[in-house]
Amino acid sequence: MWYLRHYLVLLPSLCLVIDGVTHPMAPTCHGFGGIGYNCATAHPGDSGKRRGSAFGSTTYAVKVDLPGCFAKPCWLQEIRVGVDESNSVASLAKVGVYRSDGTLAKASETLQMPTSLQDHAWLYFTFLGYDNELKTLSEQDHVWLVFNSAETVKLTYENAASADEATRYVAEDSAEAFAAMRQWELEPGRRQWAGHFRQLRMQLTVGDVSVMQGTLPLILEAPHGGRIWHGWPARVSGVMTSDQNTDLFTEELRSALTLRCGRSPTAVIFRVARQGIDANRATGNGSWTPQGEACSAQSNGECCCHLAQPNDTTMAMNLNDIYHSILAEEVAHGNGALLVPIHATGKHRVEVGVRLSASRLTQGANQTVPSLSNHNAYSSLRALGDATELVWGSSSLGSYISAKRPSMEVIPSSQLLCPDPTVCAQSSYSSLFMGGYNLKIHVTDNQPGVQLELPQVMRGFDSSPPTVESAAVRQVAAALASFLNHHYSETCETDVNFGLACLHGSAVYGTCVCDEGYAGTDCSDCAEGYLPVNGQCMRLVMLSPPSEATQKYGSAFPSTSSGKKYLYTRKFSTQLPECVAGCRPLNISLRVRCDSGQCHSDLDASNYTIGAALYDATGLRLCNATIARTPQSVTDWWLDIPLPSCPLLNGQSGALYVAMWTSKWIKLRWEQEPTLTARTRGLQYKVDVYQQDPNAQSADLLVDAVPPTQLPSWRDVPCVSSSCESDGNFCDCISGCNCRSWTLSGIRNYYGLMATLSMQPS
Repeated sequence: MWYLRHYLVLLPSLCLVIDGVTHPMAPTCHGFGGIGYNCATAHPGDSGKRRGSAFGSTTYAVKVDLPGCFAKPCWLQEIRVGVDESNSVASLAKVGVYRSDGTLAKASETLQMPTSLQDHAWLYFTFLGYDNELKTLSEQDHVWLVFNSAETVKLTYENAASADEATRYVAEDSAEAFAAMRQWELEPGRRQWAGHFRQLRMQLTVGDVSVMQGTLPLILEAPHGGRIWHGWPARVSGVMTSDQNTDLFTEELRSALTLRCGRSPTAVIFRVARQGIDANRATGNGSWTPQGEACSAQSNGECCCHLAQPNDTTMAMNLNDIYHSILAEEVAHGNGALLVPIHATGKHRVEVGVRLSASRLTQGANQTVPSLSNHNAYSSLRALGDATELVWGSSSLGSYISAKRPSMEVIPSSQLLCPDPTVCAQSSYSSLFMGGYNLKIHVTDNQPGVQLELPQVMRGFDSSPPTVESAAVRQVAAALASFLNHHYSETCETDVNFGLACLHGSAVYGTCVCDEGYAGTDCSDCAEGYLPVNGQCMRLVMLSPPSEATQKYGSAFPSTSSGKKYLYTRKFSTQLPECVAGCRPLNISLRVRCDSGQCHSDLDASNYTIGAALYDATGLRLCNATIARTPQSVTDWWLDIPLPSCPLLNGQSGALYVAMWTSKWIKLRWEQEPTLTARTRGLQYKVDVYQQDPNAQSADLLVDAVPPTQLPSWRDVPCVSSSCESDGNFCDCISGCNCRSWTLSGIRNYYGLMATLSMQPS
């Protein structure tokens, strides 16, 4: 998702100097405008702006130094591109970051550039996901910021001091941009016009804290989902494991709420792994804060930063202070916005921390009329009203989550008031996490907050690449939207499926679980192995050529030189276990290669008809159908011909012949060198002979020879088997049985019709 906004307000003093090297801990800007606060506040339309085109199918690269990343790794957050207000083209665009060694560090999603802009506009490309860590650089290293758009767009530039500083460019298709390796130092293209070198106005934000600002009265926080491990030594004590995927969940939750509400919540995410710093703890070296307060009274007995080396401890405590300063500033700017820290729990339930202990919830639930009125002063939601309704009433966040995910245990909620199973019998665990340090220090009589502890099944498991459960994101987003609507008078969409109907299934966990045989987001499609029959998806048995079969395309002629209609056949065995009780043939599919003059000058562009039929091993025609066609261009496609009124076939019947004919010369796909029994025959069915004596002929014997003068490269030749008895094949043992073949380079090759028969088991 792209969006335009004014500059991000950074905290200019929040950086650390070690051995003369500045490390950007807060979000820090690099590129046009300098580094840090000055960079962020520089407008793309400030004095010195040059307007010019960025031509479509061209990749532009700007060299940027990152001095702060010399001391520690950086987390890539976003790239801003200065867009000129005269832009009038809506184009897809993308950005990326290349390291100085030429490797691609990160590429953004493709965004749609707007056509209606104001001056001083930035186009923002936010890097989301799990792989944004830029490892520690050497003092000679730098990065390249890269921009590509599919169409020619208007951007802003400035004069460059030299050719070395000018923007590089490479003319290439947009699909070829962002290769895994690109040595921009060696690219000769430099942006220059009117006698001056130019540099595209681009900025990169990096840092250990990500701030994604929004206007909804909601602040999401993820202090334990960091992924930067390199460069940060492990703490000596405390919990080391990160809350798996809570960073990704927070990002996706923000996107889901933006879709529902039309406005974005603010999100603050700590990017250093919990092993190095626990950002949900008071700042201190293990047991004591710098102010001399014991961490046991501040944050569950442990400070943020119990590290072995004093220098490491100092750096970690500085970063923890920075994180809490940023979070405090966002909370203050939120003016009563709901603060929601996102955490992980090992329990298989959702716990909603409202700063009420398990004993207080149990006391309230144990009253004759359950009530939390006596504990309202302790509730983290007291700024919004009475705790009884806000904690476990119908408009509580826990109740909304339970309604969106009804099979998941949620506490506290109207379904489960307390954790003590002797009072609240449905509780699976006797303990409850009431909310951590960050929730406690920011909640006031005017500032509400609630902590979410999510089970692993909702956050996703450790996979590569890591992913979260999309249904869980939708469910939590819908629950938060309901809470905002009720308590903040928002107008967010609260339907988990946005009104999606499950046509052949039911909604479970906010997604459609389809009935057997159906697939798709709304269960309207047929699953693999099923075919639509009379509006229903039916289970199928497929008789098809091997999936790995080598193919070529060749002609299918409508008739012989004497005008007799051709039938092209393929033999299939029906001795299938699925069809022991019988199978009903439903559909024949043919692999068409080409049928119009667009691919072969000898083919005409007229409409035509294709027929298909099914024969048994005695030559009896079981059923047939036709379908009218309009010519297509050069492409392969499966042409489906439904078979009406076909009898039930027993699985012991032995063999079937699938046959087709066409009213026009077309090109089909053929299997090269099929088994001998699957070789295609060219047949004409003699109706008069069959009517006189149904046993007088077999489909194997109904053959018309093709005159060589008409089809010099394709003729019928005897089907020869080296072992008639072992093959046990009727056709191969009878004189005069012919197979379809081509002559290529003097060698005769046999082919099999690429046809598939679909049958429904009874």
